[in-house]
Amino acid sequence: MVNRLGALVFAAGLAAGPALAREPVRAPAADALVPCPEQGPGFVRARGARTCFRLSGRVGAGIDLRAGAGTRSAPSAAGRFAIDTRTDSDYGPVRAFLRMGHGRP
Repeated sequence: MVNRLGALVFAAGLAAGPALAREPVRAPAADALVPCPEQGPGFVRARGARTCFRLSGRVGAGIDLRAGAGTRSAPSAAGRFAIDTRTDSDYGPVRAFLRMGHGRP
C-alpha cells in the first residue's frame, strides 16, 4: 500500500514538472521606458511622462583582516544608491538628486 502511494506521488510530480517550469509572463512592451539622451547617459522616462530619471548605485564587500596578538577578521560591506531626476519646466530645468549610502565606499 505504501509503495503504491509513493509511486502515485512520484508520478504526479513527474506530470506536474513541465507545468511548473514554464517561463514567467513578461510585461507588455507598451510599458517600456524611453531613453532621454538629452539629459545624459543612463536617463530614461516612462511613456507619456516629462520627467527623466536615472537609478545608479554600487555595492562592495570584503573581509577586514587584522594581524597581531590573536588574529581577527570581520566582514565589511558598503553600498550606495542614487536617484537623479530631471524635468524641463517653463522656468528652466528642475533637478532632484537623492543619494543613500552605508559603510565606506
